[in-house]
Amino acid sequence: MSIGIIMVALMGVDIAWNLSLQTAQAENEAREKAEVLAAEMRAAWDFVDMNQNVINRAEDGSFRTKHLVCVVAAKSISMLFTTETDYSIRFTNDTPRQAANAPDAFEQEALDAFNADAALASFYRVEEAADGTRVFRYTEPLYVTESCLECHGDPAGEPDQYGYAKEGMEVGQVGGAMSITEPMDIYGDGIRSSVAQQVIMVLFVMVAAFAAVYAVTSRLVLRPLDELRRAAKSVGEGDFSYLAPTGKAAAADGAAALGTSPAGRIAPSVRRTWGGPDELTELSGEFDRMARDLQALYEDLEGQVRSKTDDLMLLNDLLNYQKRELKCALDRLGEEVAYKNEFFAIVSHELRTPLTSILAYARILNDDASLAPKTRDAVAEIESNATLLLNMVNNILVISKHAAQKDELVPEPVDFVDVAQFVKKALDPIAAGKDVALTCTVAPDVPLSMADWEKLRRVLENLVDNAVKYTHRDGFVKLAISFDADGFIERQGDCEHGVIVMRVSDDGMGIASDEVDEIFDLYKQAGQSANRRYRGTGLGLAVVRDLTELHGGAVSVESRVKEGSTFTVRIPAVPVPEEDEE
Repeated sequence: MSIGIIMVALMGVDIAWNLSLQTAQAENEAREKAEVLAAEMRAAWDFVDMNQNVINRAEDGSFRTKHLVCVVAAKSISMLFTTETDYSIRFTNDTPRQAANAPDAFEQEALDAFNADAALASFYRVEEAADGTRVFRYTEPLYVTESCLECHGDPAGEPDQYGYAKEGMEVGQVGGAMSITEPMDIYGDGIRSSVAQQVIMVLFVMVAAFAAVYAVTSRLVLRPLDELRRAAKSVGEGDFSYLAPTGKAAAADGAAALGTSPAGRIAPSVRRTWGGPDELTELSGEFDRMARDLQALYEDLEGQVRSKTDDLMLLNDLLNYQKRELKCALDRLGEEVAYKNEFFAIVSHELRTPLTSILAYARILNDDASLAPKTRDAVAEIESNATLLLNMVNNILVISKHAAQKDELVPEPVDFVDVAQFVKKALDPIAAGKDVALTCTVAPDVPLSMADWEKLRRVLENLVDNAVKYTHRDGFVKLAISFDADGFIERQGDCEHGVIVMRVSDDGMGIASDEVDEIFDLYKQAGQSANRRYRGTGLGLAVVRDLTELHGGAVSVESRVKEGSTFTVRIPAVPVPEEDEE
């Protein structure tokens, strides 16, 4: 069916193509005939035109019309020619002297084309006549010559020798057109006859080809495939002693060729072509080998299942052993992590007390006006480094609590002016040591809010400390706290009571775009390298992120290399209960 559909489609394309070619050829033949007729009529016209003085003049040279002019002669000849044929030859122009010579629609279109294009030699096409038949229409232009001026020249409107008004034409002007109409029925009959003959021939060839293909396919393909099907059915039912019905001798030959017994071998494996075994023969051989492998597998299946079961049990025991070992390792690792976190927490907590005392005495000494300048510088250095060390210890303590999931908020009414001033006072010595201008501003509309005062201080201290660390001398660090009544926090959505926004800006070294996504991870620092010039453990921003998220907020950063950075912390504002408002 597929081949038949393709053949029919190709036949349709071929018929359409041939029909198009024969139609074009018929039009060319009709055009050539029209050109010959036009040439003959033009010759008669020119002959009469050249002999006007002989025809319409007396022997003394005086004009004596015999009413035999070029157009009359041409019309008479065309009438005699078309009387016995289906052809039509007529002459027409834009201003006919007789109504019968008025142009029809096609002829008027041709006259317009000739007037528009002086180089156009002819105008033709195939169209449908009034009686429904197809005809070939052909026109050629008739140009005004010297002899035409006597009847059609100037002055316009003056009667000529025959009493008609002159048209005022000029030499070279299109004076009219010769129109020839040819019937196309004879060509159509020939085309239909040719197409019918072609269709019958193609159908005959197609039927013969189908019959031959079916015969060859049935013998060389379908029969061997049917044998393979029966053999496959026998193998599927567990019968490996199949024998193809092509003869015991063939089976014996095939078995001899394969070195096996005749039973259970398929006969097509012995077929050969001129150049060796064909594809079906090879398929039969492969099927035979597959059947032998299936037979061997089927016979030894129970043993193989037993062997695979033993292997699976062995692997299962090994997996259970590895599972127990992994559980023990995870338990030891958990204990070690717990010991590590507890150790960090204890050490950090124990280190805070002496560090706080060192900072207190350093500040007392720094307030003593009697200290010598050199001593005052030493005390300032002690205070600065003690502050840094205390920040590191606090960060380690926060990270340890967060890892042990023991970090909790202790909410209380927080005045952000107090938090900002505390952070400024704590980090002023470090900023002054680098000649960095540290400023803190709090907008008047920032409300009191329930939050963990200590953790917010830790967030701002880490951000300001980082900003001072990465800002060059004579730079600036700004801490600005504002309130956004219509605030929005990522992953939290709109906040009912607004958002408190804390921004820390600097004009320091900035952060590369490929490092921005990593700086909030543990032990990650901007510009980190083997020979880094900035001190730190890489815990500060991780602490900022954890404590901000603990408040239900979010932290973000905007930075450009060599231009500075701006860290923004946004936490939801929580109204203070009325009893705590005082």
